[in-house]
Amino acid sequence: MRRLNQFISLKIKIPLYPTPLWIFFSASFCLTSLIRISLLFEQTELHPRILKTFSLGLGYDLMNAALITLVIGLLPLTNRLFKIFSTLLFIAIAVFSFIDYQYLLQFGSHLPFHTLEYLHAPQHFSSTIIAALHHPSFLLIVFFPISGFVFVAFHFQKNEQSWKQKLPIRTVSLITLFVIGGSAGSYSNSYVGKNIDDPLTSAALNYFFWTQDREKEEAHKKPTQALELIESSMLGKLPSDPIYSEYPLVREHNANGCSIKVTELANLLCPDTSKKLNIILLLMESFRASEIGVYGSKINLTPKFDEWSKKGILFKNFYANGFQTRHGEIATYCSVMPNYGVAVMKSYAKNQFRCLPSVLQEKGYSTTWFHAGDASFDGQASFFKENGFEKIVDKFDFPWDTEELGWGYSDGALFQKLLSSLPQLRVPFFASALTITNHHPFTVPPEYDLGLGTQALHKYYNSVHYMDSKLGEFLSLAEKTTWFENTIIIVTADTSSFLTPQSEPKDFGEFVSIRSQIPLLILGGPIKQNAEIKDFGSQIDLAPTIMDLLSLAWTSPWVGKSLIGHQDLPIAYTNRPGSYWAVMSESGSVFSENDNKFHVDNLIDPYVEDRLKSLGTSWLKVTSWLLQEDLYWPKFDKNNQVVFQ
Repeated sequence: MRRLNQFISLKIKIPLYPTPLWIFFSASFCLTSLIRISLLFEQTELHPRILKTFSLGLGYDLMNAALITLVIGLLPLTNRLFKIFSTLLFIAIAVFSFIDYQYLLQFGSHLPFHTLEYLHAPQHFSSTIIAALHHPSFLLIVFFPISGFVFVAFHFQKNEQSWKQKLPIRTVSLITLFVIGGSAGSYSNSYVGKNIDDPLTSAALNYFFWTQDREKEEAHKKPTQALELIESSMLGKLPSDPIYSEYPLVREHNANGCSIKVTELANLLCPDTSKKLNIILLLMESFRASEIGVYGSKINLTPKFDEWSKKGILFKNFYANGFQTRHGEIATYCSVMPNYGVAVMKSYAKNQFRCLPSVLQEKGYSTTWFHAGDASFDGQASFFKENGFEKIVDKFDFPWDTEELGWGYSDGALFQKLLSSLPQLRVPFFASALTITNHHPFTVPPEYDLGLGTQALHKYYNSVHYMDSKLGEFLSLAEKTTWFENTIIIVTADTSSFLTPQSEPKDFGEFVSIRSQIPLLILGGPIKQNAEIKDFGSQIDLAPTIMDLLSLAWTSPWVGKSLIGHQDLPIAYTNRPGSYWAVMSESGSVFSENDNKFHVDNLIDPYVEDRLKSLGTSWLKVTSWLLQEDLYWPKFDKNNQVVFQ
């Protein structure tokens, strides 16, 4: 009783100025909430639903600030040590918030956990780092907040108090923080969980740690029922050779699309089969369809593409299968569905695949891959060499004084390199190039600045315009070469873009479509008339289409289908792990949001809806299991004998 009276009789000295504990809490909350407020005012309209999501996100900011402050407030530190520790922690929060904000500007979501894999190779994106440091947000999120925090934290409360003197006020502060944190996070997480990818709803720190399980490697049981559905949907003939008996997707294909000509595309595209055509496949970096005039853009960013679309075959409903370059590459070159989890080229690069360059090489083609950046990024060089590209041409094959823009040498330099190299390739050739200028920081020469503004979106528009101009120059020069008459040029993209679209999506389906639709334009000497094709397709369909076009029979586990041949229901598939997947068709589309909510077209037939849902969910399971078991294609030694693993 005496001790209790002594504790009560202690004089609790109310500080005249805020304590370091409350300075840290206030600064942390203000920093994250001000970023959230800026996101709020970027919305096209302040709908009540938007305000609800904003309030939930603000609650997370308050909860995080309170709980982090509560934890460090429990540490037995003197005022001076607390100031030093809290300053270092606030610097870390400010820097993380800045990196997250820059990522959000480019990809439309908070920073996911998997981005840690790129920390070991900062040289690949040094231009992005430099551009970010020159962005006004660096001053607003990092420099001014940190400077202000240091000044306030070390200006007030200079006197040192003993633990006995400050214990009562510290206790009251900690209890108050506990109440604030608990109250701010007391609402149901159900709504937040379903809208985790909305940056207004989720908090940067929470999102970062929540997404660490999105690409986790876990054991997958054989999805027997899903596998049966996928096998039944595969075209082609089951091979008779027993070496393929353990590989469920391998099929033999006759490549008869051009001989029977049952589709509009076959009648338009199929050339004289007595000639072996050259193939050029251009993957244009982040070339979103909605920025292209013939796909509906009103800004006139792509006059050259629009002009050339009148000379070739344009596909109006073509989609990227994933959301990163490495997803687009595995889908385009190998007709492998991007994994709904860890990226194929990240964790399964040593698996056995059957890719288009390897098949064409066996048919007598030379195969070369061109890139104006470092081909070792994301393991591209080693993967491509292992899977059929005889030669890799990257930035180390360019003169040292080549024009550099952003992540590598300019698209103009890449197309010049392509033009000078193609006549030297052994014919027939398969050459593919990946551009790079249309990647953040979207650096372009001054003459390509459209004067639309200085935000990342405006710089993206400048970069799209530059890329279009250089593509047009390449095509105009190619048209005058001797090889053009016997060459098919396929222009598409590696991915779409997650930057803010020109018009607000009316629903979730349109949100996904805009962020995954890419162009597909087929040009070249053999193309004698232009046309627009409305059938749906995606990157996995390109490899079988090219083989069908060349009338070259092949055996492979490719999951795509030739756009030339007949299909009961042409579909396009896309996914972004943990965020969405979609199966789209002319008869209707199905969109899965965060694996817990389906969006479907209003007038879709129930049978089509069920079929698309079944295909989508089955592909997720089958792809993960096949990658885990390495069952796409058998391994052969140098003597073409199967190596049993």
